Amino acid sequence: MNREIFVTYIIPIIMAVFTAVAGWLGMQIKAMCQRYLDNRTKRDVARTCVKAVEQLYYDLSGPEKLKKAQEGIVAMLQEKGIPISELEMNTLIESVVCEFNHGAGIGELLALPEVDQTAEPCYEALVYNEEEGASE
Repeated sequence: MNREIFVTYIIPIIMAVFTAVAGWLGMQIKAMCQRYLDNRTKRDVARTCVKAVEQLYYDLSGPEKLKKAQEGIVAMLQEKGIPISELEMNTLIESVVCEFNHGAGIGELLALPEVDQTAEPCYEALVYNEEEGASE
């Protein structure tokens, strides 16, 4: 009798609970992956738009370049169906601009003829002076 109850009621209940938990877990994993992909797409679109604005509209002032970059980002993300807030968009733009200005982006970005692309990058070297015991 106990075996019949177990087989008839308990096993189907356990399977239903397991199926519900697995379905919920799958939905959570999908949502996390989608957020990750959306964020990555937003960063890539912001980088592309900022590069394009710097190359196409180099004669515009800063606020005009910002407006062009914002327009491009909104258009590209709307095409993909990805929402973005104004704060998030401005933060991404500032991040990309800062990266280009302080990192290995601005020379490659603008491809200026006066910049020697083959030259070794110059780094500020810290030299240890044994007599003084300090860096110069």
